[in-house]
Amino acid sequence: KKRSIEPTILEKSTSRTSEKEAIAKEAASMIDDGDCIYLDAGSTVAEMLPFLVEQKVVIVTNGLMHIDALTTANITTYLIGGRMKANTKAVVGSVAQENLKKYCFDKCFLGMNGIDLELGFTTPDPEEAILKKTAIELSEEAYILADNSKFSETFFSKVADVSEATIITNQLDDDLLIKFRDKTNMKVVTS
Repeated sequence: KKRSIEPTILEKSTSRTSEKEAIAKEAASMIDDGDCIYLDAGSTVAEMLPFLVEQKVVIVTNGLMHIDALTTANITTYLIGGRMKANTKAVVGSVAQENLKKYCFDKCFLGMNGIDLELGFTTPDPEEAILKKTAIELSEEAYILADNSKFSETFFSKVADVSEATIITNQLDDDLLIKFRDKTNMKVVTS
């Protein structure tokens, strides 16, 4: 495995779709009218958008692929500036981080490439890792949306310890679930 290689947004968005949709629906149920939320460029996060149509929320995002759905739904949205990553359609970098620091969030919803008990949340790109970490720090509640294929995987750049966010996932092996529940909050959904 190559720890610094990241699949394209197309590759991510066309795999494990029923699991991602179930996870996204659960995540969207955590949002209350009036919330200010951060949605990152994760493919599972993108699956939340159809469930937000009736919500009265303010959204900040670095996900270029979210823009059409958010404008169509007429949701007040702020897109942070910075360097555009062609393969994931994410805005990243120091400019993006400085833009993000101008906001405070009730909740953030982040995709993640790897989740490991000891090494925490990881992603291939250091610039994206810093942005995800900043979003967690600026949020009252942080949620990681990740199907069970992301568990026991690690990538190049650490985002945060597993204790720093609630993980929303689909069915996990019982032993793994017990180990993670000792270290963090978990919400397990069925697809």
